[in-house]
This record gives sequence, C-alpha cells and structure tokens, in this order.
Amino acid sequence: MSAITKKIDLTVLGYAVLATLLFSFLFFTQVSNRHLYVFLIGIGLGVSLYHASFGFTGGWRNFIEHRISSSLRAQIFMLGLAVILFSFFIGTNSWIYNGKMIGAVAPVSVSVVVGSFMFGLAMQLAGGCGSGTLFTASSGNGKMAITLVFFMIGSLVGTYHFDFWKSLPSFGGVSLMNEFGKVNSVLLQLSVLTLLYYFIYKSDQKRNVNFKHSDIFDFSNFDLFKGPWPLILGAVLLVFFNVLMLQAAGHPWGITFAFGLWAAKIVQFFGVEVSSWSFWQLSYPSTALENSLLADPTTVSNLGIIFGALAASALAGNFFKASLINKKIFIAAILGGFFMGYGARLSFGCNVGALFSGIASGSLHGWVWFLFAFIGSMIGVRFRRVFYS
Repeated sequence: MSAITKKIDLTVLGYAVLATLLFSFLFFTQVSNRHLYVFLIGIGLGVSLYHASFGFTGGWRNFIEHRISSSLRAQIFMLGLAVILFSFFIGTNSWIYNGKMIGAVAPVSVSVVVGSFMFGLAMQLAGGCGSGTLFTASSGNGKMAITLVFFMIGSLVGTYHFDFWKSLPSFGGVSLMNEFGKVNSVLLQLSVLTLLYYFIYKSDQKRNVNFKHSDIFDFSNFDLFKGPWPLILGAVLLVFFNVLMLQAAGHPWGITFAFGLWAAKIVQFFGVEVSSWSFWQLSYPSTALENSLLADPTTVSNLGIIFGALAASALAGNFFKASLINKKIFIAAILGGFFMGYGARLSFGCNVGALFSGIASGSLHGWVWFLFAFIGSMIGVRFRRVFYS
C-alpha cells in the first residue's frame, strides 16, 4: 500500500496527543517552564527524525557498501550549519534560563576511541543508532524495542566499569573554540567538512551512474503529514531544534545518558546500590539519580521524541510495521543494543551527543568519535551479513 492511500491511525494519534498534553501540563505545573520547553523541542525532534528518516546507520551503510551518499551528505551539511550557529551561542547567556550555554566537550581518550569504534560496529548490527533506536522503537518497531532495552543495560554496565576506562590515557577535553578562537575554529571545521563532502560526492558520482547532487533537496514527494520529508529539511530542522535545546537546557541535545539513568533507577528499585559506583557519584549523574526522572532534561527530551515519533507514525499510517524477528535478528538486536549502550558510555555519547553536538560545540572528541565510529561501521556492515542474510 502506498503512502498516499494509508489512513491516519486515529487511535494511536489520540494516545500520542493525550500523552503530550498530560506531560506538558505536568511539566508546566509541577516541574518548570524550562522542562516544558525541552519536552516540546523533543516533540519536534521526534517528528523530524521520523518523517525525514534521519538516522546515521543506514546512511553510513549505504555509502560503505554502495557509495550512495545522499544521507551522509545531508549529515555533513547538518554538521556545517550547526558549527556556524553554535559558535554564536556557546559561552553566552541563555534566553530561557539564567545561565551560560555550554558545549558538549568531552575528553579525547582511549575510552573514546574504543567506545566509538564499538558503537559504530554495534549500530550496524542493530540497524539503528542512538536517535534511530529511540524514534523507530517509538513508532512500533519491535526489533528496535528489543535493541532499546539492551541499550539501557549496556549503558548501565558501562557506568559500572567507569573507573577502569577513566584510568586509561586521556588528553582531557579539547575545545577548538578555546584553542583557536571561535572564528578560526569555525573556519577549520568547515574546511574539513567541505573536503569530506567533496570526497563523498566524488565517490558517489564515480560509482553510481544515476547520481544526482540535488537528491537531498528533492521535494517532489514531500507530504507534511505522511512523509517522506527531504533530507535537507530534516538536516535543517535537527540543527534548529538542537540550537533551541542549547537555549532551553543550557547544553546541546543528547540521548544516551538517559538510557543509563533509566536502567540505574530500575535496578536501584530492586536493591542494587548503584549510588556507590563512582560514575553515579559524579556531580551531574548523582543529582539525576537522586531526583525524579522528570527533572532530567535528557529524559524529558527523550519523552518528547517518543511522543513526537509516535504521532508522526500515526499520521503517516505506519505505526507498528510488522517485521519478522527470527533468532539471528533477535541476537543482533541484543548484541547491537548492548554494545551501543556500552560504547556510548565509554565515548561520552552517541551519534547525537558525541558526534552532532560535539562537533557543533567545537569539541575535538566529536571528530575522534566520527572517525572511529565510521571505521567500526565499516567492519560492522560485514558482521551484519551474518545476521541478516
């Protein structure tokens, strides 16, 4: 059945709208306006991710295996736009709350190299990255729901092993903005992104006779409610909402910290003393563990993504796409989810928190993450054939 003839799933849409209204009321009356804004930004992210199918995993795999570069070129464009816009806001006062906006700067370390490589490999097994897992699971994909559960478990185990990975060699956080100044760091990163874009573009053009540079700008089949949205629109909207997240939360968009927190809350309920682990004694994690989940901005934005993707899939008539989950795919979902979670914890984020928000913030660790996650994906696409053949 084509997208044009699919009917809106009014039942699922009703649940999504009702949940959105209830949580919005709860945040407005019981938490803070700031958390309400973060939640609504998450809604926008969920809708954008779903309708533009903006995941890193498939785009990287298409380029690695077939040199089809449309998704990867859209990601490069997204990073370039984010680098420019973030440079105006990092270190300045937020319009929404009383404080300065900080970038996603993390250490350049052995743990980042190992963790990002692990994440890149695992996301090819699972068939989704951090953001991809969340929005596809939210739209009814059973395999990705399994992946999400084991993503949480892997994240929690990563926090348990935090001391070991922290003890390995590290250069500490390196901010290109601090090292070279905002203007020079922007020019440097845009130069690298331009070279990457050119290499990707030429590789696709050489390999594929049907290559069209304008494919990421294709609005010919654009449907606001049913999709698909062109990749360029998805890229621009994700940058827009990430800038808003910077304003509302005080830091850029992230996803995976919440997965570890959710798992920690669950096992703590059953008597596991996670608060004694060194990771959960750090300032930010300890505060998040002590407080309600609804006080954690990453959890709040993830809830928004869940309901945004749920509503978008209902509008498109695509909620709960039945798919065969055989034994091999089930194992791939478990392994992919677990090692994505573990790798994200080691590398201080995923494709969103480390790569997207890291590079946008001028963090060198974002570039290291990009390199080793892509190398991991190159190996991961080979392992993937064992499970999906």
